[in-house]
Amino acid sequence: MNRSEFTLEQWLSWMENNHPVAIDLGLARVQQVFTRLDLDFRQVCVITVAGTNGKGSTVSMLDAIYRQAGYKTACYTSPHLQIYNERVRLNGGLVSDQQLVSAFSAVDQACGDISLTYFEMGTLAALWLIAEQQPDVAILEVGLGGRLDAINVLDADVAVITTIDIDHVDWLGDDREIIGREKAGIFRKGKPAVCGELNPPASIAEYARELGCELRQVNQSYEYHIKSERRWSWEGCDLQGNIVSFSDLPLPQLPVQNAATAIQAVLLSGLPCSPESMAAGLQTAYVAGRMEQVAYQGRLFILDVAHNPQSAAYLADQLKQAEADGIVLILGMLADKDCASVMQSLATVVASWHLVTLDVPRGQTAEQLSAYLPKVNQASVMCHVSVDAAISHLILADIPTSKKIVVAGSFYTVGDAYRVLKREVV
Repeated sequence: MNRSEFTLEQWLSWMENNHPVAIDLGLARVQQVFTRLDLDFRQVCVITVAGTNGKGSTVSMLDAIYRQAGYKTACYTSPHLQIYNERVRLNGGLVSDQQLVSAFSAVDQACGDISLTYFEMGTLAALWLIAEQQPDVAILEVGLGGRLDAINVLDADVAVITTIDIDHVDWLGDDREIIGREKAGIFRKGKPAVCGELNPPASIAEYARELGCELRQVNQSYEYHIKSERRWSWEGCDLQGNIVSFSDLPLPQLPVQNAATAIQAVLLSGLPCSPESMAAGLQTAYVAGRMEQVAYQGRLFILDVAHNPQSAAYLADQLKQAEADGIVLILGMLADKDCASVMQSLATVVASWHLVTLDVPRGQTAEQLSAYLPKVNQASVMCHVSVDAAISHLILADIPTSKKIVVAGSFYTVGDAYRVLKREVV
């Protein structure tokens, strides 16, 4: 069948099998196709966001702030929870199937005999769509690392690093200094950069100095303070070096650390936003699958995509603050994640484990996952063939409502839960 006649589903299926490996870091092939596409971003402010955790919430807050200020926005994030369209948003709305089909066709024509991975093809398609729309600002999430990620073919006007932790060890290594340097690869000479990591590797600042890039680092160039359960403050400088302070901000739904990073990025972007737009955007920003509560058959489920040690520790801290008579955890993870450390972090709050098999590439069975259970943990353990089976079991078990049911471990795990709980991503 001629690819020009493909539906979106057919494009995605073809993309999954087109390249010999799923992850093929390096910009040579992507850069060639990007050059052939000849996309125009001269009038678009490009903000690129890298980091181990916090990318999604930072992108969401930036998008919400700019839309509150009246700007046209475009966002590119990955992965998706239910449908591919979630990856590209224009002014907060999902792109249509037809828009994606047109973008994939354009990229395919530019490829010629160059083979691209699923992610590379999707990234260039997103950039094609964004260039076609000509928004005021494009907010782009790095998929893996930074320096060699496909999104890095486009120069950032503002580069952002959210947090740094050990993840994707097979590709980035297990050294924070090396990982920090890889993520700083999105910096550009003469352009501002922001780092929101509270304990940053020295390699980030070192690379910024070598490159000639002005780096704004949290607790050095800007700072924030939580004043009460509902209020916080921020102080730093704008692009011209003028001191800016917000003394009484309402706490956002998303992590304050990432909100502080987003404010600094906005002040460096050259797109004026009023304090009111900042506060309103931070308040309304939302990310699916992050401490998200969903009611289903009389029970409340908490969904969180935490899948590495840093995000698992954050989730555990959040759950400790919740009034609950024990946490019932549905957990499914990919085989290339640090399952032992994730489960160790969550063991402090989990009363019973319900491990699930993820029937996806790199997924592992519930039985394989059980091998990583902390030896000191005395919580009960059950294995299930799927997320659906685990949820059905817990509904029928009629566990006390005082216990909270949490679904975590992967985007795939939460995505499967969305389908069972009949939750739609909007």
